Amino acid sequence: MSIPTRALVILTSLNLLDYLDRNLLAALGPLVKAELGLSHRAFVFLTTAFFLVYLSTSPIFGYLGDRWGRLRLMAAGATLWSLATSLTYWVRSYPALLVSRGAVGVGESSFGTLAPAYLSDHLPLRRRTQTLGFFYLALPVGTALGFLVGGLVGAKWGWRPAFLLAGLPGLAMAGLIYCLPPTPLPDRRERSAEANPWGAAWRESRSLWQIPTLRWVTLGYAMITFTLGGLNVWMPTYLQEFKGLSLLQANLLLCGSVALAGGLGTITGGFLGSRLQTYTVRAPLWISLGGVILAIPLAALVIFANRASLYFPALAGAIFWLFANFGLLTAVVVSVAGPRRRAQAVALNIIIIHLLGDVPSPSLMGWVADLWGLQWGVSLSLLALAAGAVLLSLALPHLPRDLAAVGELPPEAEAS
Repeated sequence: MSIPTRALVILTSLNLLDYLDRNLLAALGPLVKAELGLSHRAFVFLTTAFFLVYLSTSPIFGYLGDRWGRLRLMAAGATLWSLATSLTYWVRSYPALLVSRGAVGVGESSFGTLAPAYLSDHLPLRRRTQTLGFFYLALPVGTALGFLVGGLVGAKWGWRPAFLLAGLPGLAMAGLIYCLPPTPLPDRRERSAEANPWGAAWRESRSLWQIPTLRWVTLGYAMITFTLGGLNVWMPTYLQEFKGLSLLQANLLLCGSVALAGGLGTITGGFLGSRLQTYTVRAPLWISLGGVILAIPLAALVIFANRASLYFPALAGAIFWLFANFGLLTAVVVSVAGPRRRAQAVALNIIIIHLLGDVPSPSLMGWVADLWGLQWGVSLSLLALAAGAVLLSLALPHLPRDLAAVGELPPEAEAS
């Protein structure tokens, strides 16, 4: 097995466990709230605390990973989140659970920031979209598995064994990261130039933000994340209130659509991006832009159509095209950043897409729903997708020049 293939299998397997763990708490929410006596606000803050830690530690891991190597930090991150998840089995109080989820945020921040950068280090430009498409297959499949494992194990044995079951495989697999080859490091002078890594990470992020392609792609990516994050929260309720589905029917429909259509879309987007880059380096952006444009009328059908024969396939189609973006856009971000700043570029991308995307979108949709009804609340997703299409189109003219600037293309390729 080649080094890139071995790395892809190991890191994708860990990424699957990452997203399984991230969604496990939501699946087990009623059981956790009942045993610990938590209010809705206290329970929701567990997820908020996770994201606060996740976003605040991403820049430092990006900075350190680019200067001191990725393998040890990735392995430490996978070990920490798996250990914290497993130890949740013995949690007896809300503060202890809060600390546990914070530790998971630190571990997942390290792994999620460095793994895409590491894979890109060992691949040429035209193979990155397909490889990262496979890597991000873990997102829809892991999300679905989180709800499946949480539902099955939680219903039979309670919520604690589900966390133990989710954490142990990651502990076993984290050591496999050390079997992978390291990436070349900057020279010692570059690594030791900064005494304050937080300040250096901030300055590097500002420098990265000046890259036009990275800036427009990240903002467009944030609009896609806004849509998926908001609909993930509100679509089960919407399907019940406006389509007449039961709670079980709505969740089964969403789980199946995300796992199947989302998984297929992630793989297909990466495959098409890789193949079509033979003809144009802009292929990942064209596919992403086309997918977002196609998703807009499909999402509108899901929201406004009343016949199941229309909104069922439209839901699958919209999920397919939206999930196709993860590998495509991440490949563009790590490519235009250059080999010395890939992890920091991923960290910056993570911060922006969450702060502008799935962190505010559920609340904004809920606020509009309180004013004008839930149908108009979820319709904010259509505006977000339209904005995302515009932002991605703004990146198209800059991509060849930005790739050439970091040595990913010969200078003469910029003109063509």
